[in-house]
Amino acid sequence: MPTTIVNQLKTVIAQELDVNLKEEEIDETVSLFEDGLGLDSIAIVELIALTEKRFNIEFFDSELNLESFSNLNVLADCIAQKMPENVKS
Repeated sequence: MPTTIVNQLKTVIAQELDVNLKEEEIDETVSLFEDGLGLDSIAIVELIALTEKRFNIEFFDSELNLESFSNLNVLADCIAQKMPENVKS
């Protein structure tokens, strides 16, 4: 599991999204959506844009699905697969 990526995602959510969450309150195993962290569609779109910028990657339309964004661990795995080997840690 790319722990560093998960930690960076927590920072993005807590500091750059307009949500009332602190990094320590974010559980990487719960859903990002209403039944978990409670991110709405606008926050998810912002998260996608911030993630692409932060990790210098681009999500293809086919990757923008509920499964890829089910929780931070899954999202971190998706990001890690898109990154060059030398910058994954």
